[in-house]
Order: sequence, then structure tokens, then C-alpha cells
Amino acid sequence: MIKSTPAKMGTQYFGIQQQLNDGIRGLHLNITQGATGSDVSLCYPDCNAYNGGSLKDTLTVVKNWLDSNQRDVVTIFLESALLKASPAAVLKAFADSGIEKYAFKGKPLTTGWPSLESMIGNRTTLVVFSDDAGLVAANIKGYFIPHGDIVLRLDGPFTYGSEWTCGPWNRRYESILVIPHYIVQTATYNGVTYKDMPYPFNLGTTNGYQYEFHAITCRGGQSIWINFMEVDYYSEGDVKTPTLKLNALPYPNDNVANFYPQFFDATVEIVGVSASPPSLLASVSGLVVLAACLSLTLVFDALRI
Repeated sequence: MIKSTPAKMGTQYFGIQQQLNDGIRGLHLNITQGATGSDVSLCYPDCNAYNGGSLKDTLTVVKNWLDSNQRDVVTIFLESALLKASPAAVLKAFADSGIEKYAFKGKPLTTGWPSLESMIGNRTTLVVFSDDAGLVAANIKGYFIPHGDIVLRLDGPFTYGSEWTCGPWNRRYESILVIPHYIVQTATYNGVTYKDMPYPFNLGTTNGYQYEFHAITCRGGQSIWINFMEVDYYSEGDVKTPTLKLNALPYPNDNVANFYPQFFDATVEIVGVSASPPSLLASVSGLVVLAACLSLTLVFDALRI
């Protein structure tokens, strides 16, 4: 059940701080020019429908969270294709928020990605993608990564009743896989009718078994791992359980050892004598290689806000 139908256009019930606390590690920010030339606002599809505040304020929240969570990596997708923002103003928001110090600088298209452990060790725990070539070029410090060169974003969004699909199938050299998993509708806000507005209904299904089905189906059809699932209203339904499963992780405060299978001797049972399981140590040691392989399947939840 959803809490209510939003009175205004928004795609989440919780703010950035709570999203990060809940395990969200990808943020989709739609940026546009603010009231003045030096301001950048977060609006979608424009500020008449929804104004989510300033880019600087949001980046400050993320920066403060990274200060306290030094072993977590957060990714930001900046989208400005429809609502252009001044590159100078965007760069100023990043500088003024203090988040620049965490920004990863590199060229993954030519050098590949570093390991998460090395990023954490170097305190470069913020990855920023941009779909605006002008913005990327203006960032002489090199921490805006071109979206089109690296990210393969699958089909979406979808309308209610349509089939979840997994194209396109023409991957070139992209190394990041993003799967949009949300439903849109045509809706009217402040007297203006918009397409591709959020659809806050049937979330128990959309963010339930269909989430897992969509992820697994698309993973089977692509040649790279899933990195991000784009989700509206992540707090409704249950996206946490399949995300943990795709990462081969237990619930928080649980122990992965609780999920190790108990192996028994493969011998013919003698009447009156039951087979005894090997020690826990033997079971654990037998799964070390398998567990190490599973840890490579990293899936991060992403949000568009």
C-alpha cells in the first residue's frame, strides 16, 4: 500500500539523507538553471511541476553523509539535457558544497575502473556522470565522467500494463549497466499536463516480484553485470530483498554463515545409524571460493529524484 497519492510531482517519499541511510547508493539529479545565473535547481520536468531545491544544498547533504560513512561509494547521475544549467554554476555548487574532495577523477573508458577497495582507500568515494558534453568539457578538474561513453541504459521508462524489456542489444564498450524500473503516466500539475510523470500505484507489485524478475531477465540478456536499478518510491514494496540476493548479501545484522548449506556424507545409510554432518569449519572452508566469486556480482540501487 502506498502512503498517499503525492500532491506534487516527486518520485520518492524520503529525502536524500534517509535514502543514503537506507542503502541507496545512486542518485539521479535533474538540474536546471536557478533563479539567478549562479544558482542551479533540481527540477523535473520543470520547476513549475516540481522544484526540489538547490543542487548545492543536496550536494552538501551527500558530502556530510560521506564524511561519516567513509567506506561507502555514492554515484550521482547529472541530467541536464532538457533543462540546461550553466556549467560555471554547476561547478560552483560542487566546489561550495565541499564534495569535490571525494570525487573520483579518471578515464575508465581507456584505463578501466579501479576496485572499490582502492577508491575507498584513496577517499575518492563519489562518482559523477554527466550527459552534457559542455559540462564535462568545462570541468577541468576531470571528475565529470561522460555518460554516453560509459553507461548502457536499457529501455525505459514504462507505462502501466506494458512489458518490461531489456534492449538495446547493441552494446559497444560501455562498462556500467543501468536498468530503469519504474512506471510513468500523463498527469497535470499546476494546470499543465506533462508526460512521463511518476505513477505511485500498484507499488507492491512493481517494486516487488516484478523488480526481481526484471533484473534477472535483463542480466541474462546482457554481457555485463547490473550496476544500477532506477526505482521510484523505493520505500514501497520490497526492493531490498532482491537487491541483497543479487549482491549475495545477508540482511543487515544477519550473518552470511547462517546461509551456508550443511553438507552430509554421501554414503549409503545404515539402518539405525544416521549420517552426521561435518563440522561447521569444514562447511565454511568449502565455500570460500564460491563466496569470493559471488562477491563480484555488485548491484546498487539507484534513484531518480
